[in-house]
Amino acid sequence: MGKNQKIEKLNTEDYILYILNRLEPQKSDKIRLNKIAFFVEFAYIFYNNKVLSEANYAAIDKGPVIDGYDTILKSMANEGKIKIDGYVLRPLKSSEVNLTENDVVFINGIIDKYSAFNKDELIALSHATDSYKITTNNEKDMGGIINKKLAFLETFFQESEGEDDDKDEDTLPELDRKKLVEYEF
Repeated sequence: MGKNQKIEKLNTEDYILYILNRLEPQKSDKIRLNKIAFFVEFAYIFYNNKVLSEANYAAIDKGPVIDGYDTILKSMANEGKIKIDGYVLRPLKSSEVNLTENDVVFINGIIDKYSAFNKDELIALSHATDSYKITTNNEKDMGGIINKKLAFLETFFQESEGEDDDKDEDTLPELDRKKLVEYEF
């Protein structure tokens, strides 16, 4: 695929396979897969202003996860695409994704960055994201689907303090001011 050709959204199974094929075997588990998928997707949206995959993310007590990941993984195992050994996941096939060179560099960089974190760090970081906090109402309401437009709030993706990459306000989700709660001092 050419450098500037536009990609369509990746289907969820190919997206999962892409990530699993880039994780070290000893670090290839359900928690790491879900967290890295979330961070890659939301960083991609933050920087590229477009969705990467068809995956949706549910906000649960362990942080963001691919919605229905257990069913998806079992289906992939039945199709011979992956092997599930408890929480450990082994890719048996390569993904069918067709990415631009720029997207490969970007996505692989995010995978490398977050795969260096341990599971507890990944969980803690995912719990600290604005998109997770908003979706769960500060961890009071679990199970909601995280709006991908909330990715624009995740300024921690900016590498340096000096980056001032203003986001178009029209891309941010609508805010219902009636639901805002005043701070108590």
